[in-house]
Order: sequence, then C-alpha cells, then structure tokens
Amino acid sequence: MPAMVGGFGNTPSIIISIIPIKFIMSIFLKISNLFFVDNLPYSKDRDNPELFEGTVKNINLMSNSNKNGEKKLGAYLAGLIEGVGTFAVHDLNSTAKKYTPQIIIVFKKADLPLAKYLQKLTNCGKIYPKPGRGYILWQIQDIVGVFTIITLINGYMRTPKIEALGRAIDWINKYIQNNQNSNQVTVRNIISKISPIELKPLDESPISSNSWLSGFTDSDGNFSINIHKRSNKNSTRVQLSFRVEIRQTYHRFNSDMLKLSYFSIISKIGDYLGVNVYRRTRTLKEKEFYSFTVMAVSKSSLIKTTEYFNQFPLLSSKYLDYVKWSSILELQNSNSVTASYLDAAILARKDFNNTRTTYTWDHLKNCYLEK
Repeated sequence: MPAMVGGFGNTPSIIISIIPIKFIMSIFLKISNLFFVDNLPYSKDRDNPELFEGTVKNINLMSNSNKNGEKKLGAYLAGLIEGVGTFAVHDLNSTAKKYTPQIIIVFKKADLPLAKYLQKLTNCGKIYPKPGRGYILWQIQDIVGVFTIITLINGYMRTPKIEALGRAIDWINKYIQNNQNSNQVTVRNIISKISPIELKPLDESPISSNSWLSGFTDSDGNFSINIHKRSNKNSTRVQLSFRVEIRQTYHRFNSDMLKLSYFSIISKIGDYLGVNVYRRTRTLKEKEFYSFTVMAVSKSSLIKTTEYFNQFPLLSSKYLDYVKWSSILELQNSNSVTASYLDAAILARKDFNNTRTTYTWDHLKNCYLEK
C-alpha cells in the first residue's frame, strides 16, 4: 500500500501519547544554548565530576569474526543518531575558534544504562548526565572516536542528515591530508589509527533488512495502549498503535538553496507498515514544528510492527513498553471479546510510557548487536 500524505481530519478518533516528540523537542530547546560554548560544544562540562567513563573493554568491532554484529550496530546507531543525534563540525569558512568534529546523542534520563552500554560497546566518547534536566548526553569528541562511529554508521544513513556525516568525513580526510608529515607525537598517533573515508550513499535497502528502524524508534517512535468508552454502546474498546514522527525538512540548505525533505524515509516506513503518511503542525514555546507521522493501527500493520521488532529488538526502555504492548496485541488477536483482556490492558498502562516507574535492563545482556 503506497504511503500518501494527508491531514489528520479523517483519521480514527485515537488518543495518542505525544510525550516522545515533545520530549525530544523540549530537550533541543533546552540544550541549544549549550552548543558552541567558547566555540566548543559542551566544553564547560568536560571536567564534570559526575562524568561516567566506560570501564568495560569494548568488543573488537572491526574484527572479521564480528562483521555481522558490526552491521547491526552500525544500522542501529545510524537510526539513533538520525533521530536524536547531532554532528558538530567546524565551518572552514568560520573565523570562530576551531574544534574537532563531535557527535552528540541525547537520551532521556531513564535510559542512562543504554547510553553507558553503547559507550562501552564502542569504547567511544563519554557520558554526561544532566541532573534536573531529564536527559543524558553521549558525547564523542576525540578524532579516533568520531572516526570509529563514522565508520560504523557510514552506509546505513537513510535521511538528509547524511549531509552532516559528509561534512564530518571531509574534516577527517583533510586532517589526514594536512598532517601526513607531522612530527608531533600526538598527531602521528592519531593518524596511525584512522584512514581516509569515502562517504557511502543513502541506504536504500528495505526497512526490514536491518536494525535502523529500531534505533530510530528508540529516538522518535512510541507505542500506545488506549482504552475508549464507546458512547453509542455499553462497551469499552482497547486500541493499540505504533507511531513514528519525524521533522518535515532538514535544517540546512542544499547547493540549490532548498531544504531537503524527510518524506522519502517516512514514506518508506509507511510502505513497510502498509499505512499512510500524515503532516502535522504544532506549537511549542512559541515555535512551530512541522512533522510527518505514520501510525500503525490496523491488524495487518500491527503484525508488521511485531515482525520487525521481534527480529530487531529495541534497546531503550521503550523495549519494556513494547513487551507489554505486544502481549496485549497477542491477547487481542486471540480473543474477540474485549472484556477477556481489558483488565490486562488497564494493568499494563499503569507502568507504561510516561507512567513507567520500574526498569530492568536484562535485554542488554547478550544483545543481538554483539552477535
């Protein structure tokens, strides 16, 4: 079923949890003034005593025996970064103080274990908790670390954010070119650990072929269990949905002075799920945000959703929500009478999404990204 763009006027009456997208937008509004402090992103936190550093040795990502795990990790990280990640690359035409490329990924406070896990797995960057602000930063700012992450995600990008990846790659390549004959021990040590990179094109493979959507959903997707009292009937309806929301346009202009659209990737997700794409406009703190949304509500689209996430599980605390959500879906598909699973749905909602108070991280043990 082709994805089509429409308004929200003809959609079913559904109460949708919009916390994830509000959370993401509020975070970027809060941290926007932190970029380029002293012309170096987040530099004021480098000596933060609350800093977490990885102490567990990373797996050998580049070994031939782990190529499959490397592909899964690369696709997952690409999706995560394209959702809540930022590439900070010094503009060569800028007169501001120069800095090395940085990759910053935002996690909500509850997902600190995931941030630490990914940092340890890649042995890249450092984790900065932001007490009282509700989020965590994973920041990679050393050249070798940035090179490692770029190497992992190159070839798995699916959105216009590949432009920023390209600028980071250009910086790495020029650094190598300009320092080939350097006599500085530190520089020569860096050069020995990196190599020129060729920017690979957008990943046009099927959405179901890798873990990109898992990473992207951990940033910009959510699951809902909605319970409706039917006004014209003496009954209650349990409605499940899976939703992904993404901004409409990339923030930078291309060579033709046009802003690239995210419609291609969101329509690809819609095609996989068999649902339409909708435009959405909302105002938050006097700023307007324009987004594309896809939502799985029908039985067939929900089945496609479970097929994907059973193969490529989520890694954030959304995994816990998905487990509850999918258990209700299983009950729903095997019972035609809502009353038979209504209590289970009500119970599930008490510790779900923004009402969640309990967290377990067993799903990060023996994670599929390492296999």
